[in-house]
Amino acid sequence: MGAGQFGSSVYGGRPTFALVRRDDADGASLTLYELLPEAQASARRDRLQRGNPNSGLVTIAFESVFGESADPEVDRWEWDDWTAVKVTRLSEGRLRSILPLVRETLRGADRDESVLTAGGAAEVFLPETVGVRLALGFLGVKPIQRVDRMRAFCRGIARMSDEECYYWHAKCRSPSSPNGEKALRTLLTDHI
Repeated sequence: MGAGQFGSSVYGGRPTFALVRRDDADGASLTLYELLPEAQASARRDRLQRGNPNSGLVTIAFESVFGESADPEVDRWEWDDWTAVKVTRLSEGRLRSILPLVRETLRGADRDESVLTAGGAAEVFLPETVGVRLALGFLGVKPIQRVDRMRAFCRGIARMSDEECYYWHAKCRSPSSPNGEKALRTLLTDHI
């Protein structure tokens, strides 16, 4: 996928998700971020807290996460009033279980998955459709304990159409649908 091929969006084709790999003493981890203007992230946080006062939205200044990034997308766009909304971070067994979905999804979007699967720190900026699919995988795998269920869940996400991914993403992220993630996990792993 070349520069500017992130698809059309209300943001002029800019990437709306980013996947970050970091290595530390505990091993590798992948963190998925949704990239939003600060005003939109604040509105989403307020809406989520109205629906459930205990829910929170982790927002981090864009520069804090991507200030030292070598990805050319950082310099291509203006990020002054943008924030990185943390979807979730996966490591160890959960990371191993989701890596096939990450590889397949990035390959399908003509992105180089070796940047994230090799050692060291790396960032990959993603178009919305890829980010939505990975967000479903990351959110759904996080609470699962059994590896076979994690893998079945990821296979189910990989087989979904883009439209299905958008539908379930809306269900999982909506404050009016607090059981969206649980329903999706049940749908994709109840047979195990």
